[in-house]
Amino acid sequence: MPLTARSPLAARIALLVALDLACLFAAAFAARYWAPPPVSLAAFAAAIGVVAIGVALVLQMTGAYDLDTIGSGPKTCASLLSSIAIGFAATLAVWVFAPSLLSGSKDSLLCAAALFLPLLLLERKAFRSLSKRVRMRIVLVGASDFAFALARCIERRSDLGLEIVGMLCADGEDRSSAEVYEIPILGPLDHVEKVIGDDLADWVVVASQQRNEPLPADQLLSLKLHGVPIFSGLSLYEGISGEVYHRGLRWSALVFDERLTTSALERSIKRAFDVVFASLALLFSTPILIAAAIAIRLDSKGPVFFRQTRVGRFHEPFAIVKLRTMVDDAETFTGAVFASRDDPRITRVGRILRRTHIDELPQFWNVLKGEMSVVGPRPERPELLDEISERFPYFRVRSVYKPGVTGWAQVRHGYVDEIDGFEKKLALDLYYMRNWCLGLDLSIVWTTVRTMLAQRGV
Repeated sequence: MPLTARSPLAARIALLVALDLACLFAAAFAARYWAPPPVSLAAFAAAIGVVAIGVALVLQMTGAYDLDTIGSGPKTCASLLSSIAIGFAATLAVWVFAPSLLSGSKDSLLCAAALFLPLLLLERKAFRSLSKRVRMRIVLVGASDFAFALARCIERRSDLGLEIVGMLCADGEDRSSAEVYEIPILGPLDHVEKVIGDDLADWVVVASQQRNEPLPADQLLSLKLHGVPIFSGLSLYEGISGEVYHRGLRWSALVFDERLTTSALERSIKRAFDVVFASLALLFSTPILIAAAIAIRLDSKGPVFFRQTRVGRFHEPFAIVKLRTMVDDAETFTGAVFASRDDPRITRVGRILRRTHIDELPQFWNVLKGEMSVVGPRPERPELLDEISERFPYFRVRSVYKPGVTGWAQVRHGYVDEIDGFEKKLALDLYYMRNWCLGLDLSIVWTTVRTMLAQRGV
């Protein structure tokens, strides 16, 4: 999952980006030596600088900087090969539409590409090996339910090189869970300086949710001023899991969260991306939509398109457009219910359309109209939203973003066919809202495309 600059693991990602770009520059200048292009050194360096920006964006888009990818050799190979494929397509487009830009540089370009991929694979393998050997020892300050949720989260990711050496507990805190998870209790909260002084830990992670919880503030500040890394457990949990820990979350935490909303400039960037992407998607998917429309009409009675009221940004209702995948008037007898993978109302053609997500393509018209975004929280029905919000009061916070054709919760969690599943969706949507950037949107789009090609429903 992507990490923001505020994440305690962001330095590791920044180092990896620097190493990737170092491999790029090494491959490029080696290629210049063996197959010199007809340009000056200054022009060559400037061109490589531009290419480096593109390479970093493509690697981000294909998930090369996700923690899940970094710790896995097969996922790293898949991500890098996807990036190479995108780079090849971009080069081919330049060769077709602007061949003068590659005049006399083809040999150098091929040489650089041949060197870059093996260098990148070797660098990533070395990085994974070193990450497993270099362990960061963590002491958790607090023994709340959240502290143990964080401990489980860290233990599941042994590839990150994080090791919990113990916990510090407040008076009266239940210590039974520490025994279950075999986490040593190193003493009361005010022993944090002693733990660091005895060289038992490298990081201090404050595993509390509320600002009014008793903490050894003076000791924590002193340690921070002396260069000891002090991290928020909530940020660490968010960075590792890709979701927000929202149990026990208070309204005040959302009110003062500056990352929950976007600026006017960020909204403009997102809107520009929506318009360009939706226009291209509708243009290139027209033959697919025509074929799907014919199949729908031949398979079952009823209209080709299906319109339904959904809740948009700031709870404004709008009519979502999809290809019909169920029998006509499917809710005549059932009313509004949660859809499931094995819903008997789905037609034969509808199952194919849902599995490949072709039924979602008409929603790009909603995107062009400004009712939806390419990426965002899933648009819910008004009847079901009331039921969900009654169970999970913060669910309506999602409406600060336009609903999306795809989204972080969709690609990470898939279909939800019962109300309890929306708790996980909420945690994922809050993460997306707090960490939005164009790179995250591109990564989600790329994951969605791969899912469509693999014919897996999300």
